[in-house]
Amino acid sequence: MPDEPRPPDTSPRPSGVTIGNVIGGIHNSIIAGRDVVIKVFSSESEEQHALRNRQAMLQLVHNFWVKGVLEQSLHGAALIALGMTEQAQAVEHPWDMVLQVPDKVDRNLPPGTKIINTFDEMNCALLILGEPGSGKTTMLLELARDTIARAQADPTQPIPVVFNLSSWAEKRRPLVEWLIEELNTKYIIQKKIARPWVEKDELLLLLDGLDEVKPEYQAACAQAINEFRQEHGLAPLVVCSRSADYAAMTTRLKLQGAVLLQPLTPEQIDQYLAGMGDELVAVHGVLQHDPTLQELAQSPLMLSIMTLAYRGASAQDLAHGTTETRHKHLFHTYVRRMFERRGADRRYTPEQTVKWLTWLAQKMPEHAQSEFFVELMQQSWLQTDAQRRLHTVVAGLAGGLTFGLPVGLAFGLAFGEAVGMARGLVIGLAFGLTAGLAGTLAFWGLAAGLTFGLTFGLTIGLAAGLATGLAAGLAFGPTVGLTFGLIALLAGLAFGLPSRLVTDRNKIRVIETLSWSWSKAMLGLGIGLAFGLVGGLVAELVAGLAGGQRLGLFAGLFVGLIFGVLRGLAGGEVKVEKRITPNQGIRQSAHNAICVGVIVGSSGGLLVGLVRLTMGYIRIGGMRIGSPADGLALGATVGLAAGLIFGGITCIQHLVLRLILSRTGCLPWNLVHFLDYAAERIFLRKVGGGYIFVHRTLMEYFASLNQPQVKP
Repeated sequence: MPDEPRPPDTSPRPSGVTIGNVIGGIHNSIIAGRDVVIKVFSSESEEQHALRNRQAMLQLVHNFWVKGVLEQSLHGAALIALGMTEQAQAVEHPWDMVLQVPDKVDRNLPPGTKIINTFDEMNCALLILGEPGSGKTTMLLELARDTIARAQADPTQPIPVVFNLSSWAEKRRPLVEWLIEELNTKYIIQKKIARPWVEKDELLLLLDGLDEVKPEYQAACAQAINEFRQEHGLAPLVVCSRSADYAAMTTRLKLQGAVLLQPLTPEQIDQYLAGMGDELVAVHGVLQHDPTLQELAQSPLMLSIMTLAYRGASAQDLAHGTTETRHKHLFHTYVRRMFERRGADRRYTPEQTVKWLTWLAQKMPEHAQSEFFVELMQQSWLQTDAQRRLHTVVAGLAGGLTFGLPVGLAFGLAFGEAVGMARGLVIGLAFGLTAGLAGTLAFWGLAAGLTFGLTFGLTIGLAAGLATGLAAGLAFGPTVGLTFGLIALLAGLAFGLPSRLVTDRNKIRVIETLSWSWSKAMLGLGIGLAFGLVGGLVAELVAGLAGGQRLGLFAGLFVGLIFGVLRGLAGGEVKVEKRITPNQGIRQSAHNAICVGVIVGSSGGLLVGLVRLTMGYIRIGGMRIGSPADGLALGATVGLAAGLIFGGITCIQHLVLRLILSRTGCLPWNLVHFLDYAAERIFLRKVGGGYIFVHRTLMEYFASLNQPQVKP
């Protein structure tokens, strides 16, 4: 049946009602008309969804960083208005490359200047610098607090978000990708939400801890920030770094300005303590008579620690205690507090950390060191004479076998051409072991000076001569054996004499620089030629070898090359202030060892090729010299010898020392990793490539603790 006609609806309707109005205000409803039915689904508009996400993020950052970190770190006191000095030269201004502007001078900002005002004045692109414990992170979080309040009141303002740059070094990705990953992993923000925030410059980026990036990647991290600025120049951004670490970097951040946080003034300290009420009256009185505590209190961090250590102490309590007792109590509290500060990082236990820092604090004064460099540790840092003897033996054995075994293998391949590969390798192994063990004995405990060099050379020469002569004699007859034995003896002397100039079994001497002297090299070449010619003459007269002078000329060139390089090259150390990364000296020694070894070894091999082209094969009995295998053997010999002398032995000695210290429990094996960990907890401070305790009295505190138990 057709529908019955309905009476017209005469109820009043509001004027101006449109279908858009209706849909916007009705959810999960049916709008029915005579000819159309429209279903309206409940859904937020994109603007509402974005606003909800924005408010949630603002609340998340506020709850974690402001309420959870900033307010919890105050211990009931108000923030101190830290003094700031504008550092105009700390950042790079793009227009400085175009415009000639007068040199900008540093200026002290007016007392009480708020960081948010400085941030605005610097066009929202600011670098905050300061010493360890100077309040950089607190200042950054104070800015986060104020800008969150601003963003909550004004939806056009960016969302402040705190990031720690230390994780950037793990993958070293472009900053945009790193920021999105951090939002996803640290704040649990979906990437589809995080990406537009970053790419559309909707965040105020508060980047803490540029100094916590691994030193070798700090410049690259700064460059990544600069590249981000190049593409997102209007994105507001703040970076925090320790001033010493930033000064050591070669890359400057392209920001609008920089400020350096100043130590607290006596007036600020008095005001802070007065604001804490009666609980710190006694501390206030002690500070007037203790210069060390006065100096420590200039650091906001240490002043905060004092409020923890001495809260509630009476004047009578502190009056009975000695200055030393007060300092111990303070630093005991300080150490405990620093472990709590980043409790999630458990790479080392507090017991391990205190034990190793105690050992370090006790050893540094023994060696008249206020600054610790990993590469400058010596055998004398070992605990007992037995450990020092063990170091000498193991380092010598490792050095000798590092030289002997590869050389033996190379000579085995050379002999193998004539006597068969299996027999050649056996002969070569015998030669390598003999020469390597002889070098170990010579390095271990013989006399110093030229006596050492002569003895070292004779030991190597006699051992190599005996092994080589015996091997060659078995393969080619007594004439060849005697000839090779004499040549090996002379080569050992030529190697032993100059080696003493650059090696010392009791001193680890880093080879960070190489210098060259043509006059000394020519002298060395002449001495080498003389050795070779004498060897050839002896071979001709004693062994009756035909063509001994030709062999002597070849041996002279070869030995002269060794002696010339060893005389012409000189290794040295750089000045302490030029060490910019931890353990730089050992890494540079290894680099120099490889470079010298490759160059000298290649030259030795090419010399054999040159002899082959100019003289043909040199025949000795049933053996001929000049094949590629001979070049490999002789090149390996001189290359390894030179590489060991110019840095290789240094690396071996250092690694053996570190191994013994690790096995006896004095220090961890990954020492730089631990020192960086201690610096993160503000027990140590990095200065270039070295480390110092943040305060002399802190080092004295650790040194006063019981001697750590180490294995004998």
